[in-house]
Amino acid sequence: MRLAVFGATGGTGRSVIAQALAAGDKVTALARDPSALAEFGDRITVVGGDVLDPAAVAAVVAGSEAVVSALGIGMHRHATTVYSVGTGNILDAMAAEGTSRLLVVSTTSLEIPSRRQFAEWFLARFLLHKILAKPYADMAEMERRVRASDLDWTLVRAARLTTGPATGRYRTALGEKLRGCWSISRADVAHYLLAHVGDASTFRTTAEIAY
Repeated sequence: MRLAVFGATGGTGRSVIAQALAAGDKVTALARDPSALAEFGDRITVVGGDVLDPAAVAAVVAGSEAVVSALGIGMHRHATTVYSVGTGNILDAMAAEGTSRLLVVSTTSLEIPSRRQFAEWFLARFLLHKILAKPYADMAEMERRVRASDLDWTLVRAARLTTGPATGRYRTALGEKLRGCWSISRADVAHYLLAHVGDASTFRTTAEIAY
């Protein structure tokens, strides 16, 4: 498979690339500093540029069969447009290229759970959504734009990301909240993304993932 990867220099993006290469896929990735992906050598194609640059995004999407976006700014509190505008550029490039499959990493805490899940509700409502209000607002706009597209998209909402290994053992829920969303390794998020690239049951829905 010819795979385009955004957010490639982050932990999830690197895991996607490593696992995709192990599966024999061809990968094109975007990086502001191409040397940041030097560990993969000539096994991948790296386009230098920023996701906020439509031309750079189009160059990565060209020729792809599927696109994985693991864009992120970490735990920074500042306002950003990386999620919404960056993903908007990806959507535009995919529409122009005729590529239909898109998987986008988001977070389980973006949607505040029911108060019946008290610990998760309290953490999301009174800590995460207060501290990360600005980036969460942009992430919510990202999700809105993805849902409004005509693509075969999946929004993969991951629990708190860790540096653990890929286990292939995790819980998921399609189109609903998953209880007990405390953590998931970046490697297992990558495993889910790649395992479901061709899974039509995940098209145009939200998947939550956690241990």
